[in-house]
Amino acid sequence: MDLSKHLEKAEDAVKRKNYAFAVNLYGQLLGLQPDNGAARAGLRVALFKKAEQRKPSKLIAIVFGGIHLVIAKACTTLGRHGAAAKSLERYLALDPLAEGVNLALAHALERAGLTSSALAVYRSWANQQPRSLVAAREAGRLHYGKGELQDALAMFEQALRVDPRDQDSLRARKNLAAEGALRKSGLETAQSSRDLIKDKETNKRLERAQRLQLTPEEIESELDAIEARLAKAQDDADSMLRAAELYEMKRDLRGALDQLERAKTVRPSDASVAGRLADVRIKLQEQLVQQAEARGDGAAATNARRVLSEMRVSEYRRRVAVNPTDLGFRFELGAALFEVGDIDGAIAELQQAAKDPRKAVEALLTLGRAFCGKGLVDLARAQFDKALATTGGATGRLGKEILYELGGLAEAGGDRAAAKKHYSAILELDWSYKDAADRVARLQAS
Repeated sequence: MDLSKHLEKAEDAVKRKNYAFAVNLYGQLLGLQPDNGAARAGLRVALFKKAEQRKPSKLIAIVFGGIHLVIAKACTTLGRHGAAAKSLERYLALDPLAEGVNLALAHALERAGLTSSALAVYRSWANQQPRSLVAAREAGRLHYGKGELQDALAMFEQALRVDPRDQDSLRARKNLAAEGALRKSGLETAQSSRDLIKDKETNKRLERAQRLQLTPEEIESELDAIEARLAKAQDDADSMLRAAELYEMKRDLRGALDQLERAKTVRPSDASVAGRLADVRIKLQEQLVQQAEARGDGAAATNARRVLSEMRVSEYRRRVAVNPTDLGFRFELGAALFEVGDIDGAIAELQQAAKDPRKAVEALLTLGRAFCGKGLVDLARAQFDKALATTGGATGRLGKEILYELGGLAEAGGDRAAAKKHYSAILELDWSYKDAADRVARLQAS
C-alpha cells in the first residue's frame, strides 16, 4: 500500500504547526503499516514539536497515562512486544519527552520485529537528545544491520561525543570506519574487507581518522584532500565537520569555526552541529580573556569575562530547553548563571543538577556558594557538608575547595576552632593551597 501522499499530508501539517492533526494522521498510518519508519519518525517529530509549543505536564501524564505504562510492562512480561509498543506510544502522546519511555518503545518495537520503526525512534531521540548514549549507539547498531554504514558510523561517532570511552561504540567505529570509507572509495567490488584494507592509502586515511591527534604534516595533507572534495561537493557536511576537527587539532579555532558555520548552513537543524559550533565560539572567547589577562589589560579582561559568561548562559539555556532531562547541562547552566550574578536562577538549576551523581559534588559546592551569596549561611554549610560527604574524602581539588569554604564560614561565624580544623585538614594534603597556612597561623596567634 502506497502511503506517500498521506505522509506528505502529515509532514505538511507539521510544517503548518498543526501538530495535533499530524499526530492523528501519523497514528492512522502506523495502524496500517506498523513498521513504517518514516511515519514513526514523523510522529516523534510532531510530538516533540507539540511539546515545545506547550510543555506537557508530568502529573497529568502519570494520572491519565500511568495505566499505559502498567499495561506495557505486563505485555512485555508476556512477550507481547507489539502490544507493549502500542501502550508506550499512548503514554508518549501525553509525555513525549520521557527519555526512558522513548527508549523502551524502541526496544519493544525491535523485539516485535519492527526494526525500521525501532531505528526511527532511536534516531529521533538521538536527534532530540544528542547526549543520549543509548539512543545514538542503538541507532548505529540498527543502521549497521540494514547495511547503512555511513549512517551507522555517524551515530557511533555521536555516541562517542557523549562518552569517548564507550567500548561498544569504539569497536563499532573502528570496524565501520574501514567498511564505510572503503565502500565510498569505489572499491566495493573487492572480495572482502581484508582485501580492501590492503589498499595502503585507504588504510592510512582510516588510521588517521581514528587517532585523536595527528602530526602537522598529516593534518595539512588531510585538509588539502578535504578541500579538494568540497570543491566537487560543496554540501558535504561530513567533510566540513572532519575539517573542523583537524583545525581544532592544530589549535586554529577560527578555521574550525569557519568549517562549522559551513556545516550549519547544510544541516541547519542538526543539534550536534549547533553544539559544536557554540563550543568553538566559547573557546574563542576564552582565548580573548586569556590574551587580555596576559597583556595586563584589566578592563578588557573584565569585559571579555562578562561576554564569556553571557555566552555560556545563552548556550546552556538553549541546551537545557532542548534536553530538559540532561542534568549535566543543568549544572553548566547553573554555574553560568552564578557567574553572571543570577543567584536565584543558579540555585534552581543547581538543585536539579545535584541529583546527578556525576555532578553532585560540583553542584553542591556551587550551590553552597550561591546560598552564601544570599546570606543563607546555614543552608550554605549544609550543602558544603553534603558535598564533602559525597566526595568520600577530601583528597582531591574539590575536597580542598569544600574545606576552604567551610573554614571561611566557621571563621566568619567566630568559630575559630572549627575554622582551624578545616584549614589544617587542607594543609595535611597541600601545604601551599591558597592562604590556608596563613589563616591557620592567624588563628593560632589569636
